Amino acid sequence: MEDLKQLYDAVLSGDAKTARALTEQSLAGGIDPLTLVNQYMSPAMDEVGRRFEANEYFVPELLLSARAMKAALDLIRPLLTARGDEPVGRVVIGT
Repeated sequence: MEDLKQLYDAVLSGDAKTARALTEQSLAGGIDPLTLVNQYMSPAMDEVGRRFEANEYFVPELLLSARAMKAALDLIRPLLTARGDEPVGRVVIGT
């Protein structure tokens, strides 16, 4: 599971190439896509949010982490759709 800790770290640090590569590796190894999202990628983004609120991260770091998460989710989304998982809802945020 050390590789999955690296996925967390890649999203946290905004390393999109590594996040995508580790996601590909994990999916090829038979790891459930939702496990990757719920146990590694979402907690990494939670930590990014915490660091942003604490003024440890700023908008550039926030955007880099979001891009890393998106790179991994681009691989996961088709798999979830293919197996019939439906989105729970849609979130719209306005400022």
